[in-house]
Amino acid sequence: MTKEKISEFKLRITESNRTQLIVVLYEIYFSYVNDALDFLKNMTEERTKEQNDDYVKSIRMASMVLRHLKEDLDFSYGISGELYSLYDFCERKLAKAGYLFSKEALEETLSVMKPLYESFQEVAKADTSSPMMQHAQKISAGYTYGRHDVTESVAMESNRGFFA
Repeated sequence: MTKEKISEFKLRITESNRTQLIVVLYEIYFSYVNDALDFLKNMTEERTKEQNDDYVKSIRMASMVLRHLKEDLDFSYGISGELYSLYDFCERKLAKAGYLFSKEALEETLSVMKPLYESFQEVAKADTSSPMMQHAQKISAGYTYGRHDVTESVAMESNRGFFA
């Protein structure tokens, strides 16, 4: 995953309420699985150590996202047990994809996670609660166009929730 994508996810996390955060986690998961699929597509017969390491790292990070989703389940709701089973299934498929370099196993996890993602997107649209991080740093970024150059500027709010 690129640094720009990571920064985008960090910003979205700071601005998210509970259900939007779940949607962001799903998108992070998809990003890592798609990275792994790209590595598989671009691997040569004589895989280099770097290719192996990048592939395994993508699988490991996707698995970490699944663990977060499993740990965040509230089992006072009946559907949580079913979601746990689906996340566990995907985690086992990721492990299989990790040691067999299996494109099919990765695609199988996507086929399970995409409908769940779409459902959480619908729930997030209806959730009007405020962001979980109330005093997160606000960032504004933009470009200034000069006669001969383009300058990127970033302004950060200095108040981090403490008032003097």
